[in-house]
Amino acid sequence: MTAVRTRPRISELPPAPGVSFNQEQICLLEAFYPRNKAYNAQAEIRVRGALDLSTLERAVSHVVERHEMLRTTISLGATGYLATVHPPFPFTIRRHDLTGLPDGAAERELAAIRSRLQDQVFDTTVLPLLTLDAVRLAEDEWALLQVEHHAVHDGWSFGRLWAEIQDCYDALASGRAPGLAALPAQYQQFVRWQRDRMAGEYGERAVEFWSDYLDGAGEVVLGGEPAGADNLDGHNLELTVTAETFARVRERAGELAVSPFVVMFSAYALLLAGKTGATDFCVGTAVNARTEAELEPLVGMVVNTVPVRVVVGAGDGLPGVARGVQGSLFRALRYNDVPLSLIVRRLGLAQRRGRNPVFQHCFSFHDSDVPRLRFGTATAEIREAQNQSAKFDMNVVVIPPSPTRDAGHARMFWQFSRAVFSRAQAVALAAEYERLLVRVLHEP
Repeated sequence: MTAVRTRPRISELPPAPGVSFNQEQICLLEAFYPRNKAYNAQAEIRVRGALDLSTLERAVSHVVERHEMLRTTISLGATGYLATVHPPFPFTIRRHDLTGLPDGAAERELAAIRSRLQDQVFDTTVLPLLTLDAVRLAEDEWALLQVEHHAVHDGWSFGRLWAEIQDCYDALASGRAPGLAALPAQYQQFVRWQRDRMAGEYGERAVEFWSDYLDGAGEVVLGGEPAGADNLDGHNLELTVTAETFARVRERAGELAVSPFVVMFSAYALLLAGKTGATDFCVGTAVNARTEAELEPLVGMVVNTVPVRVVVGAGDGLPGVARGVQGSLFRALRYNDVPLSLIVRRLGLAQRRGRNPVFQHCFSFHDSDVPRLRFGTATAEIREAQNQSAKFDMNVVVIPPSPTRDAGHARMFWQFSRAVFSRAQAVALAAEYERLLVRVLHEP
C-alpha cells in the first residue's frame, strides 16, 4: 500500500517574505550589538597557477544568479524582519597587486588587507553580503579573501559554493555554458517550510521534548560575569592537534564505540566540570539541520546550535562521560532542526544582555565537505579564518582532517569573550584542554 504524503515538499511551497528563525536570531543579536563583526564568516583560498579573474567573476556571477539567497537583503519592517530578493547582478572581485613588493613586505601587506576586510561591518539591507578580493602575490600565486555575512552562509554552504564556482569556472574557461543541475528549491521556500513546520504538530512535539530534556539542567559559568558586555569582541586562538594525537582520538573513539567528536567534546565537558564543579549542565554544538534532501544543494543559513546535556559524576573519567554524552547527543539530534531561539521563546527562558540562555560554552566539529579546488591548471587550498570576535563566553570549533584538507592533523579555533576572559586566561585554558585531552586519551 502506498503511503499518503500529508505535507507538501519544500519545492511545492510559495516563498515566504520573512526570514528563517536562524536569520532572525542573528538580526536580533545585531540589534543588541550594533556594528559587530561576530557574524562575519571568512576564509582564504590560496591559488597557485594561472588564474583568470574575469572568468572567475563570471563564474561567481552565475552562482549568485542561481542562489537567490546570495542576492537577498534583510530589513526590519512593521511586522518583523523581511527578506527582499534582488535581480541577478554582475559580481565584482576587487583586485590588489603586491607583485612589486619583496616577499616579507607582500605578506605584511596581505595581512593588513586581510584584517581590514575581516573587520568590515555588513549592512544586511545592502548588497552584496558576500565579498571576494583577489590579492596577487606573484605571477602565478593569488590569495582570494572571502568575507560574507552569516545570514547567507553556513559551513555546508561554504563547500557547496566553491564546488559550484569551480564547475562554472571550468565550463566558462572551456567556452561552455555552466551545466549545474537545477535547484529543487530556494531559501525563501525553506523559510516558509520551517515556519509552517514549527507552528504545527512537529513544533509542539519538539518544544515538549526540549522542555523535558532541559528540565533540571544547571548552568555552568567559567570566568564569572561579563564585564561591560556591550560588544562581541573576542580573543581568537588557533591550535593544532597533531596527526599523532588525532590518530589516538580515533583509536580511543573506536575503543569506546563513540565518534571522535564525542571524545573531544567529552574532554571539553571534563574541563568545564573540573574548573567549576558543575555536574549537570549544557554545552552548545553546531549541527547541520538539513533534514530534507531538498535542502542539501541550497546555499544559505540552515545550521543550528543545539544544547547537549552533560552529566559528570564524581570521579568520572572519559569512558563514563563519553558514553553519557553519546546517549544525550542522540536524544538531542532527534529535534536538531528546532532553532534555539524558538526553544528559548516557547519555554519562556530568561534572557539578559551579555548572557546566552541555556549555555555559555560551545564545542563543535566543522566537518562539512570542502572541495579540492582546481581552476583549470591552477590548484587551490581553502583555509577558514577568524576575526577576533566571540558569540559565546568560550567557543571551540574543530576542523578535523579529511581527504580534501591537510592530511593527519586537525585545527582548533578557540574563541573567548573579551568581556569575560583576559588573553592570558584564554591561552591558559586552551593549553589546559590540550593537556587534559592527551591525558584522557592514554588513560586505561
